[in-house]
Amino acid sequence: MLLTVVLSLVTAASYGVSDFLGAVGARKLRVLPGTTVTYAFGLVTLLIMLPLLGGAWSGEAVVWGSVAGVAAIIGFLAFYAALAAGPMSLASPLIAVIGALVPVVIALVLGERLPVLAWIAIVLALGGAALISVTRAGAGGGIPRKTVVLSLLAGAGLGSSIAALDRAPQDSGVTAAVVEIAVGLALLGVLLLGARVSGAVRRRLAILDEEQEPDRVPSQLRARLASAVGGVLLGVANGVLLLALQSGSLAVVSVLVGLYPVGTILLARIVYGEKLTPVQIGGVGLAIAASVLLALA
Repeated sequence: MLLTVVLSLVTAASYGVSDFLGAVGARKLRVLPGTTVTYAFGLVTLLIMLPLLGGAWSGEAVVWGSVAGVAAIIGFLAFYAALAAGPMSLASPLIAVIGALVPVVIALVLGERLPVLAWIAIVLALGGAALISVTRAGAGGGIPRKTVVLSLLAGAGLGSSIAALDRAPQDSGVTAAVVEIAVGLALLGVLLLGARVSGAVRRRLAILDEEQEPDRVPSQLRARLASAVGGVLLGVANGVLLLALQSGSLAVVSVLVGLYPVGTILLARIVYGEKLTPVQIGGVGLAIAASVLLALA
């Protein structure tokens, strides 16, 4: 269990920083082009990791990687759109709660059983993420409806992609993650081409983008750099995620990976001055306690 916890937390940290950088890039490049840059660098990173971490190619790995790729691209487009619409400190943990619940439910349906201590930790982790996400709304700030809808869609897509990757064979290594990113990049290429040749497609995709405050929009160079570095971390996160899934429980991994908003929130606080309230800090504390309990379990 300890190895699973460590790998899951590394994945969560990588996702947290990657998501922040991807959202920063999307604010200037727009969601679709920004996500494409992120995915391109993610694929290159995974291809570099492949000979280092190894993995067997099989029909099952390709099938489940493809399913994960379709679910993940829906999730990531909605995710970056939700974070670009903001505020990041609310959208990110709300997505994490949904994204963690989906694999847990799937694990239960498939008959997975965990020790009581592990379930207590899962409840604490979900509660911590929930506290982080609801605090500003409860204080009267409100969450834009568009952000809520996009967050729900993103959580469902990303959670489903984790569950699909978990179905890949144990000996597949990071091959399923390579397929996932490659399928996602291909779909992004199709969408970009559709937006270029069709005004109707372009108008429909425009719903993903949000007008930004000028002081929160980076330069073109910084936006591309942010999306590129975010892509490298996305590739690392996806590769380590598969190793975590192959070493332990789907429910445990999905909940720990769902703690990634801690990194996103801290970066949003440092860069954009989005403040953490006492309730949010309490949520972070619950998340840390959950990690310790899962390690003990």
